[in-house]
Amino acid sequence: MAMRIGLELLSLAMLLAMGTAAMRSLNSSVPLEGIEYGNGIPERFDETQLWRIYNITEAMQQSIPVAQVMEQKFGGNIWKENSKFLDISIAKEHVKAARSFLDAHRLEAQVLTDNVQALIDEEQLDGINNTQSEPGFRTKKASRNSSGMHWKDYHDLETIYAFMREIRAKFPTICRLYTIGQTVEGRDLKVLRISENPREYKKVWIDGGIHAREWISPATVTFILYQLMHNWENQPAHIRGLTWYIMPVMNPDGYEYSRTVNRLWRKNRSPSRRANCFGVDLNRNFDIGWNGYGSSTNPCSDTYRGTSAASEQETKVVAEFLSKRKYNLEAYLTYHSYGQMVVYPWAYKAVKVRDADVLQHVANTAVDRIAQKTGTSYRASVTHEVLGVAGGGSDDWSRAALGVKYVYTIELRDRGTYGFVLPPKFIKDTALEGWTVAETVAQAIV
Repeated sequence: MAMRIGLELLSLAMLLAMGTAAMRSLNSSVPLEGIEYGNGIPERFDETQLWRIYNITEAMQQSIPVAQVMEQKFGGNIWKENSKFLDISIAKEHVKAARSFLDAHRLEAQVLTDNVQALIDEEQLDGINNTQSEPGFRTKKASRNSSGMHWKDYHDLETIYAFMREIRAKFPTICRLYTIGQTVEGRDLKVLRISENPREYKKVWIDGGIHAREWISPATVTFILYQLMHNWENQPAHIRGLTWYIMPVMNPDGYEYSRTVNRLWRKNRSPSRRANCFGVDLNRNFDIGWNGYGSSTNPCSDTYRGTSAASEQETKVVAEFLSKRKYNLEAYLTYHSYGQMVVYPWAYKAVKVRDADVLQHVANTAVDRIAQKTGTSYRASVTHEVLGVAGGGSDDWSRAALGVKYVYTIELRDRGTYGFVLPPKFIKDTALEGWTVAETVAQAIV
């Protein structure tokens, strides 16, 4: 009850601060994020349950694709699907029917949370509390000379891009900021290069935010950028002796949509031939096993792979940018959530790469270092063994098309308690874990 009263008072305080236009929204059922942006009425998830379903056998999947049925028949939102379990959220109005379906097939669902909206509200309130400088006032977001970047809360796209511009301005001789293309909604796709010798040094690519709702991913990638640059002059040779390409948000349209309209949005925002269905899963759109297992031909599905390989602007421009720079490209690190894993190819087929022993060793080292630094347990493995087979991924594409050696997908925190809706109080330690992987890979290269 105290939490509810606190949220109501906080909503009122924010509305009063925003003036009469916001006051007109006082009686509307909108969360804090929607009030702040004033961008329509965000989708709410009151009494939406998050389930974990175990014991879905391969034989059952052949006859009844459980995740697909739950998504299409009961409006389920797939959070995570692998060889051991399926995490899926079910709206209140579909819970009874979905339960009956599981019962009919002798499947049980563990309820991870009975109210997804409560997780979203907690995430927002935690960010507000963390950035409170004085009672009733948020920490100043930005100034003319500062992006306002910090890791106490999640940031919008403009703050992230302002941070990239800030780094470029502070280190003009070693940084170059690229705009490599635009999204379907006209947002820039930005990449920052850091190098003292870009012609000769070996290269590392780092990206985040390919899936919109995985907010901890861009937060981690911006933290990695900070870790690289805040003490650049004193960085060891294995850091300074590389060329770094950093892309914190590969899916700007989806990211902003997840911040203003639908917190659980995954895809980009490309329109489709179906009027009510938008978006392509960019991590099913790369030209590797594109029309294979693990993606959907249904434009309404969260794993819709698009009309063709690299059909999406985001996928296309990243592929073109990297293809022109494949010489000396030694590492491809892509940050996702959730699951606490460091995994490597292949994902599009149930086979390991030839040098899997080398990749496993580096991943094991990173996992051990994470445990020492934060006490958090990660798992190192080949992708298909822990996440299942899925084609069209950027990681597999970088190995197959460009011959990159150190290819890793890092699934950040947690393991399902909060899932995508990780409270900001966990950002710093999670980002440190992401940095630990990058640093370990850099040591392996040089």
